[in-house]
Amino acid sequence: MDRETMMKAMREATSNVLETMFFQPVQISDANCSLQEWFSEKRSLVGATLSFNGPSAGSFYLLLPAAMVTGITANFLGIDEEKINEEQKKDTIKEALNMIGGHIFSLFDTKGAFKLGIPEFIEENDLTEDKLGDLKGDTTLIETGENRLAVGIQVMCVEKWRNGK
Repeated sequence: MDRETMMKAMREATSNVLETMFFQPVQISDANCSLQEWFSEKRSLVGATLSFNGPSAGSFYLLLPAAMVTGITANFLGIDEEKINEEQKKDTIKEALNMIGGHIFSLFDTKGAFKLGIPEFIEENDLTEDKLGDLKGDTTLIETGENRLAVGIQVMCVEKWRNGK
């Protein structure tokens, strides 16, 4: 699996999951900038990370504005925003990334060689501007109306990945 194929799968999976499950319009950005530049509006961010292993090991991440989470949770669960609690918000973000990661691998891993871990929530204080620079890997930048999101992948075993072993 080469980098270009993986990034194409990540864009397709992200669009599909966000539009279908969370009713978010998705515009993939062609911007070539850092996460600090992408999220320069100084809005509080939250996110999730999800590890995987198989022919290659690594992790996915999803970052989004904290102010957006109540709305997508209400859309996903089909309940009023006033009834949403903090645990439901965290679970929704983790489930969104889990669905994106699963969909990515479903696009090319027909033999089930890759295994997903358990998604973990990333708190606001772990996504400050200076800590965004610590996130490595390839990133897809997304706009959904007035919000900016990012979905990324960091592959640890690049040689195994490129050689398809």
